[in-house]
Amino acid sequence: MTRATPQGMRSARRAWAAALRKHIKRGHVYIPEIQHDDWCTIYTNERVCTCNPDRVLKDIEGRTLARVEGAGPYNPLELVGAMK
Repeated sequence: MTRATPQGMRSARRAWAAALRKHIKRGHVYIPEIQHDDWCTIYTNERVCTCNPDRVLKDIEGRTLARVEGAGPYNPLELVGAMK
């Protein structure tokens, strides 16, 4: 298990937020793909992310628009802000 440094996670989170701002537009469909590690507790009854998943944003045709690694544990509500 590798851990990202807080500075690395912070810059990765900023990169993910910038990708969402850049690509997400009203009236379009996007597919956020969160690639959790096999050992993540998201797959248990806890349903809480404890890994450092890769985040991939795809368009409706499956083309990758953005990929960010090392942004820390994933919270599904982080996509709500991008849809405003």
